[in-house]
Amino acid sequence: MKHNWKRAVVGLLVLVLLVPLCFGCGGGKEKGVTIIVGEINDLTGFASPALLPIHYALEDMVRYYNDEGLIPGVKIKIAAYDTRLDAAREVLGYEWVKERGAKLIVPALYTTGEAVRPFADREKVILASTSTTEGLIEPPGWVFCFGYPGQWGMKALMKWISENQWDYTKGIPKIGFGAYSDPFATEEVKMMKQYCQDNPDKFQWGGSFLAPIGTMFFSGGVEKLKDCDYVASVGFSVGYLMKEFRDKGYKQTFVDSGGVASIYGWLLNTCGPEALDGTLTANQHPIWGESYQIVNFATELLHRYRSGQAEDIIQANNTYLGSCHQFVAIFQILQAAIEEVGAENFDNQAFYDAAIKYQASGPLFEGYPQWGFSEAKRNFMDQCLLYRFDAKAEKLVRVSDWLPATR
Repeated sequence: MKHNWKRAVVGLLVLVLLVPLCFGCGGGKEKGVTIIVGEINDLTGFASPALLPIHYALEDMVRYYNDEGLIPGVKIKIAAYDTRLDAAREVLGYEWVKERGAKLIVPALYTTGEAVRPFADREKVILASTSTTEGLIEPPGWVFCFGYPGQWGMKALMKWISENQWDYTKGIPKIGFGAYSDPFATEEVKMMKQYCQDNPDKFQWGGSFLAPIGTMFFSGGVEKLKDCDYVASVGFSVGYLMKEFRDKGYKQTFVDSGGVASIYGWLLNTCGPEALDGTLTANQHPIWGESYQIVNFATELLHRYRSGQAEDIIQANNTYLGSCHQFVAIFQILQAAIEEVGAENFDNQAFYDAAIKYQASGPLFEGYPQWGFSEAKRNFMDQCLLYRFDAKAEKLVRVSDWLPATR
């Protein structure tokens, strides 16, 4: 249906309000070994529409493993802590899930990972992060990131633009950056400036600005970047910035290192399809509807456990699907670790030992690159797929095969 995304956004926001009612759900005593997975996530705050599907995917993967008995003699439970997107609650969340016996902790946001990494490295506690910055993977420690740093995807996207899209008879394109101020954005600005300096025949640097998180008006930044051909942004700032550009009649092409796929329902609601038309995004995994086994598995999982909300979640964004890619790998490592040492002996060291040997394989990863970890490597993914937003179809359309996403 043409405007299913409007219903999807409303439906997802309703689910946000229901989440607190689900905490602590579970049965009584169960036989065998119980393994607690700690989750630190924004479940009811500003970023929850984009991040709540991570919680759903984790819940559903746990249900699936328990229902199918995939790890004999083991029941998995979640201890979920809601940060409410409050930085002051991130370390508190780390301590809270540890106190509840978590032997594997999943921080959803890179800000959480960076805040608690010093404690995890010192205490040898596993963090299986669903987002990635270079500060989390260098130097290699007890954080295993199941993606790659966003600026690596932006680098792949800039290279693709120079080789496949821009008409150099019009001169050298100018690119700028505007977003909220956080480690992710800071890393991306640094990379983009360096890329322009290293490739002056490909791009001119048009400048950047970083605004306080939560800013909704960027008039000064818009004027600073109005002469750019391409404007890069990340997260929710994409929508607010894009709307101001379009309201002033500016036609720059927006480029993004992966966040658009995580919030496209909200973006459609905020900006409209015409404003989004032509937007380019570097995604770390395929999107809904593509012919991959993990896409099919995630679709089946979603309809199995959330049949009433499945279509709303699919229409709202790709976060659930992306998280399934990561949780497939996380749970395969968990299973391998338990098989190696036994459920009674499973601990952080066992997961670490299994993780550094892990390489994605098997039917679910058919058609994917050879992702994995090593003693020296802490980012799981190394390639991306590029998509362009098509206003007429009101969806992202794939424009590339797998491309390297590296430093």
